[in-house]
Amino acid sequence: MKEIEGVQTKQSRMQHALAVREFARTQPPNCSVRRVDRRVAGDFVGEVLLRSGASQKTINRKIASLSSMWQWLTKRGFVGNNPWRGQGSFAKPSKQGSAKRAYTADELVALLRADPVEIMGQRYGAVLFDLMRIGLLTGCRIGELCQLRTADVIADERAFRISHGKTENARRIVPVHELAWPIMQRRLASSSDGWVFSGLTPQGRTGNEAGSW
Repeated sequence: MKEIEGVQTKQSRMQHALAVREFARTQPPNCSVRRVDRRVAGDFVGEVLLRSGASQKTINRKIASLSSMWQWLTKRGFVGNNPWRGQGSFAKPSKQGSAKRAYTADELVALLRADPVEIMGQRYGAVLFDLMRIGLLTGCRIGELCQLRTADVIADERAFRISHGKTENARRIVPVHELAWPIMQRRLASSSDGWVFSGLTPQGRTGNEAGSW
């Protein structure tokens, strides 16, 4: 854990630790890591994780955490192989009943009436409140909006410029609806760092990583 401190986020390190502890609780006291072979690992996956009711994504994440620990154990010479390799479930989820649908009018009203500040706090809640409205009235992706700089706003035309994207069509001029323009004006006036939506984590704003938002 010390070796990955500063390399992985605190949340990732916590998830690694929780996965290892969950596995350790199913093993005899003072169990040696050398005792954990593919059968032991497979029993934990089949008898504990798959029966827990957790999603496939959560189960695979826990297996990946255990596999990561055993990679370190192998590298340091404590064990000879990694019994967790290939234990994950990679079955494609059924597409039946998973088709996306549009929000109903009542659902949209509920979203717009909710106060994100009460749920997420002032820093991100206030940003989300404005992002929802700008996104609804422009059709832009959330990543595109989060990457907006104040210099991208064309005030005379009540529009802004999307200067990044994977295709030529992604780079465009977007007009701002008259109902959304006061929000844009307020954002411009309060910007303290050159971004339209100030205060967001800078990590997601490097390069063309709009998809990470």
